Amino acid sequence: MRKFSIIFILLFSIVSFSCSKPGDLTIQRAMKFYQSQDYEESLKLFNEALEEETNYSPELIYNFIANVYLKQEDLENAVIYQQKSCDLHPEYRNLVSLGMTYHLLNRDQEAEAAYRKAVDLNPQKGEAYASLGAMYLGQNKILEATENLKKAATLEPKIAVIHANLAVAYAASGNLTESESEFKIAEELKCKNLEEFKERAASMQKQ
Repeated sequence: MRKFSIIFILLFSIVSFSCSKPGDLTIQRAMKFYQSQDYEESLKLFNEALEEETNYSPELIYNFIANVYLKQEDLENAVIYQQKSCDLHPEYRNLVSLGMTYHLLNRDQEAEAAYRKAVDLNPQKGEAYASLGAMYLGQNKILEATENLKKAATLEPKIAVIHANLAVAYAASGNLTESESEFKIAEELKCKNLEEFKERAASMQKQ
């Protein structure tokens, strides 16, 4: 929600200072309906805007539509429009979001492909590595999980959940010293639900 609101403000500012086109008003109306939680009308207007001349790119409108579906927890439709947006213009965070939606739909092969595209696009960001690592951890692919989570922790050392997941991965492979070290970092960074990660680590040690 916060990310969408920021995009809304930025785009409103851009369009306000550019030559307005017929579809711009349609987009702005769609955004207002989104903010008032009238998602049906918002979707209707966003789809109308795709047929109109507008300063907004098609991939951005697809992303708006995906966000409306996500707000309604309609993952099946959301992922269609996320994919359309990324097909037209691959962007790092959108690819990571696409991967997360695929993962929630238990379509992990497609999730992995999206995360990999994000890594290829910007290997110096940690979010895609972290997402890959968490997914591999859930699949019990401990080596792959550890490798990706280590990269993520190096690139994003202040994100607590990455350290917590890495601690679980280390525990699963029997590296208890490293696991404790990562759990300590996660605790210092005030990781939410830390006890749940510790319980998961203890469970995976017994496997």
